Amino acid sequence: MDLSSLIRDNIDDVLVKIIQFTHICHKVILENINNCHSSGFIPRQVDVEDFAKVISAALSEHQKTRRLVLCDSESVSFMPGGRLNVKMKVDTAARRLFEQDLNRYLSLQRQRLNENTINNKTACALLGHKLKSAKITAKR
Repeated sequence: MDLSSLIRDNIDDVLVKIIQFTHICHKVILENINNCHSSGFIPRQVDVEDFAKVISAALSEHQKTRRLVLCDSESVSFMPGGRLNVKMKVDTAARRLFEQDLNRYLSLQRQRLNENTINNKTACALLGHKLKSAKITAKR
């Protein structure tokens, strides 16, 4: 998903990265739901905590220096052209739940999907508000 044309400042860039990340999470969660009846299925996840640490460090640097420094981590890489690369890993907790109780496993995946949707909508709304404010300011 290319949202780079929407980036006007450092905070826009952070919001775009959050939107990109939530799109990746969405795909992984849907795969966990859609593929759970496939032979050899193993649930996967992205490291939300690692992504949060990367974004938090970038925002701290931005507060100090007005520069946005997005540093790669073990599971998150910032690629040329504004792309975001996120490594998947086996979701061991979901795997145990999947093996014990499919209904609870699916409930967990739906809960994660709902949380991710809220995060995505929040980042989209914030970016939309910033872009709308910038447009109003530019007209003055």
